[in-house]
Amino acid sequence: MINIDESERLAERNINEGDISAAIKLLYEMIVQCAKEKKFLKAEQLRERMLEVDPMALDEIIRSAEIIEAEKSQALDPIHIEIWSRLYNTLSAEEKNALYFSLKDAAYGINKPVFSQGDLNSNLYFLNQGQLKVIYRNQGGELLLKTIGPGQPAGQDHFFSYTVCTTTLITLTNVNLKYLEKTALIKLKEEFPNLEQKLKDYCLSFPNVAELLKRKKMDRRSLKRMKISGIWLINLLNKSGEPIGNPFKGEITDISIGGLSFEIRITKEETARLLLGRKINIKHNFSKSASKIEIDQNGTIVGIYPYPFEDYSIHVKFDKMLNKSVIDIIRHYSMI
Repeated sequence: MINIDESERLAERNINEGDISAAIKLLYEMIVQCAKEKKFLKAEQLRERMLEVDPMALDEIIRSAEIIEAEKSQALDPIHIEIWSRLYNTLSAEEKNALYFSLKDAAYGINKPVFSQGDLNSNLYFLNQGQLKVIYRNQGGELLLKTIGPGQPAGQDHFFSYTVCTTTLITLTNVNLKYLEKTALIKLKEEFPNLEQKLKDYCLSFPNVAELLKRKKMDRRSLKRMKISGIWLINLLNKSGEPIGNPFKGEITDISIGGLSFEIRITKEETARLLLGRKINIKHNFSKSASKIEIDQNGTIVGIYPYPFEDYSIHVKFDKMLNKSVIDIIRHYSMI
C-alpha cells in the first residue's frame, strides 16, 4: 500500500522533471488505491490531474474511470437502491453512481420540520425510513395534503423552480433520508445533461401541490356533509393501529360517508399541530335510534382549523367510507 501524500509529491516532482510516464504510473496507482478505499473524491481529483498531465494516456485514463465506477457500484447502499429502484432503473450506471454519491444524509426526530411554508429551500428529499406529512397553511388553518413514505420524493415543487416553499414538511415518525442540493445537481448536469430531466420525470409521476389542493377541494365538494351534534369517543392510534392511552371526547359537528369534523379544546397550538396526519379511531353508539347502529371507524386527521377561545375544528378522512344507509340512520336519529 502506497502513501498517497508521498506519492503525490513524487508524481509532481516527476512532472516538473519531465518524466511524464513515471508520473502517470504513480497517479494511476493512487487512483486505484483511493477507489478501493472508497475515497472517491480523491480518486476523481487524481484522475483530473492525470488528464491535465497527459490527455493521451488513454489506457490509464479509461481503466481508472472503469475502476472508480466499479468500486462506486459496490459501495451503494442496497436498501436505498431497492427503495428507489423505480428511479435508479431509469439511470445509466454512471448517472446512478453520480447521483448516489451526491446525496447527503439527514435524520429527524418525531414532529420536526424539514422545511416550512415560505422558507427558501432548494433541496430534493429522498425518504428511506419513516413517515412525513405535507401540510398546507392558509388563513383558515392547516390542511394535510398527503403523507409520504419511503420511495416518495419531497420538495420537488421548489427544487425544480425558483420559489419559496409552498408547503410545510414535518416528520410523523423518526425519519432517515437523503437529500440532493440544487447546487449539486447543477454540477452533475455538466457531466450528465440528461439526469435532471430523468429526475423531473420521476417526480412528475407524483402529484404536485397544485394537484393535491385541487383534489382536496373536489373531495370536499363531492361528498355531501350533514350537520349533526353529539359527543363521540376518539382514540389516537399507533402505526400498528392500536389505541394509545385513554380515549377523549369530541363534539361532532358534521359527517359524510367519507369523513367527519369534530371540535375539541386544545390550549397549545403546537399540540394541535401534532394531531395533523395522525391516525385515530372514532366510536359512537346510537342506542336511542329506531335502528340501532354503532359507529367504529378509523381515519386520518387531514385538517385543523382554529376557533376563538382555544377551540379547534378537526377534520377526519375515514379509511373506509360509511354505507349510505348509515348516514340515513344518523339523519333519522338527529331528527328525533
